Amino acid sequence: MVKVKQRSWKSFIMLLMLLIVLGGCSKATESNSENPQSESNSNSKTDTKIIKTVDGDVEIPANPQRIVTQGYLANFLVYGVKPVGAPYWELESPYTIDLSEGITDIGQIDGGSVEKILSLKPDLIVTVGGDEKLNDQYRKIAPTLVIPYGTYHEVHDEMRAFGEILGKEKEAEEWLKEFDKKVAKAKDSIKGLIREGTTFSLMGPFGKDFYIYGDGVNRGGQAIYQQLGLTPPEIVHKDLIEPKINALSISQEKIADYAGDYIFLDISGEAEFDENDPVWSTIDAVKNNRVFNLNPERFWPYDPIAVESQVEEIANMLKDRLEKEK
Repeated sequence: MVKVKQRSWKSFIMLLMLLIVLGGCSKATESNSENPQSESNSNSKTDTKIIKTVDGDVEIPANPQRIVTQGYLANFLVYGVKPVGAPYWELESPYTIDLSEGITDIGQIDGGSVEKILSLKPDLIVTVGGDEKLNDQYRKIAPTLVIPYGTYHEVHDEMRAFGEILGKEKEAEEWLKEFDKKVAKAKDSIKGLIREGTTFSLMGPFGKDFYIYGDGVNRGGQAIYQQLGLTPPEIVHKDLIEPKINALSISQEKIADYAGDYIFLDISGEAEFDENDPVWSTIDAVKNNRVFNLNPERFWPYDPIAVESQVEEIANMLKDRLEKEK
């Protein structure tokens, strides 16, 4: 019996569940949100730009100096921009912790965050939102961009969107060029090791339910399917990837239907998972020792920095295992 707990990222995900914005913890969540886009505002008395969002046009500083973020810390740090405030669960991410010195912890996305944000005197707030009453309070403090969870389904779109917000379009393309080189290198490292037609599933228990994940923001799905190009079972492609559904809750009896030749397994949300369960233990991938256990602390984050690292980690996992099987 395995029991896994997460302190920071678990708190974040549980909060998003309560706000009904977490695609990974719903039966069929799909984000159709538009990506923010920017336009110069030459008629403004100050140096500003207009960002098009799901809530309409928002005027923000062209070069914000005091940013508070909820859910997008790494998206600023990757550009060398350090916000003045962010929630503790982002500050403690393994991908940002070494870059977060001096950033104030604003706590959870709740009423208690409003006073903390106000004290930081931000000139821009960027949040995953979820609670419109809170969003309205944020708007009274500073221009606020609400970018719902799951807005970005792919790292290139995400980097370019934040490049527009920050006026760093050139830096976005430079970063993506290096990112693509790293992805190509990772793919080359496993080239020839994977037999044609081999399938890979991403799944696992969260709390009391069992989920199958697609190629979006959940549990390294972008790295596994989009970047490394690993093949999902046809049913995963049909039920999740093609309709752009991030996660799907299934009954225990259907786990085998979604299991590929190899399985990436995430056990999280304080789930108790019996690996000797007869349904699980009779799956071919399990019987053949073709299950990769994912560390939730490293595979829950979904920002560009995380995806970049996850690509290399997944490739290394496969390389080590597949070379031993040859």
